Amino acid sequence: MQKFKIMLDIEEYLKAHNIFHVKDFDGENPRIIISYSRCYKCPDNTLEACIWFFKDFMEVRTYFDENASEWCRSSKHLLDVMRLFNFINDRVWLCTYDGAEGMLYSPTYLYTHRIYITEDENFDITLTTIIPYDFFELAPLETKDYITAHCTFLMNELSPAVFGVLLGELDYSSAIKYIKSTDLIR
Repeated sequence: MQKFKIMLDIEEYLKAHNIFHVKDFDGENPRIIISYSRCYKCPDNTLEACIWFFKDFMEVRTYFDENASEWCRSSKHLLDVMRLFNFINDRVWLCTYDGAEGMLYSPTYLYTHRIYITEDENFDITLTTIIPYDFFELAPLETKDYITAHCTFLMNELSPAVFGVLLGELDYSSAIKYIKSTDLIR
């Protein structure tokens, strides 16, 4: 499947699920920008995502809004946030479920995500996954669910720990304890 065909497939999925999105180009690469509301543990109850379509793969980034970036830019607790991200990248693995008790597909650990702060001047806290088009073709529904439901679920669930540390309301150990109390550790 070509990248434009996959892009159209994802766009149809977004429309069918009433997920707000726009298409544009970032340089010569097409992308889809997605906005999620009702992320009640996140700053401003929102998350955003971009899917860039490159030659052989797509890059999916799910990130908090601009207010979160400002808090990140001015935080005095970035070292502890980075330690927390190391823990998350090491121990938190997102299992993709179909939401229909396995009727559509079995639970799987299909993709590996990474959470980090971007190195540009935006200070975005970002969950990124690289998805080769070959993988998409093998598991299109699982991949679309991963992009739209599971990445947002993970960011929403991690938000209290991440922002607790970022804003100095939680120490590193308390944030780890919080994450261990969720179903995120397998």
